[in-house]
Amino acid sequence: MDPIKTLLNSKHSGVYWLKSHAIPADLEKAAKTAGYAYFHIEGQKLTTKEQFLNHAALATHCPEYFGDNWDAFEDCLTDLSWVDAEGYLIVYDHTDVFAEHAPQHFDTLIEVLKESAEFWHGQGKPMIALLRGKHKVEGLETIG
Repeated sequence: MDPIKTLLNSKHSGVYWLKSHAIPADLEKAAKTAGYAYFHIEGQKLTTKEQFLNHAALATHCPEYFGDNWDAFEDCLTDLSWVDAEGYLIVYDHTDVFAEHAPQHFDTLIEVLKESAEFWHGQGKPMIALLRGKHKVEGLETIG
């Protein structure tokens, strides 16, 4: 867990591949200790864009008027005015399911996460997305 705590304390933003097998409750505890809001997306059964967006909107507490599209999800992630925190940690488990069933949408998701993290970095507030699954996502730095 130390590399994750180090990342949280660094206040850096970004999207990372999580090698660790840390359980979500431990990740949540580390996030809360560092003052971050914690959002967990369990992707084991998410095979379509619609399923992912619905689950992610619930996990991140998006408003009821959430539009169920990528632009709306990015708007949700770059607002988060309803969340009082010093930073944001998103943990997305079992990424391989969505990546295998909807690769083009998975690529869009990665871009949305990267753009959202970059936005928050510019605001002086960290947003970290940790992804993990069977197959590492190319281009992401590995942590843990």
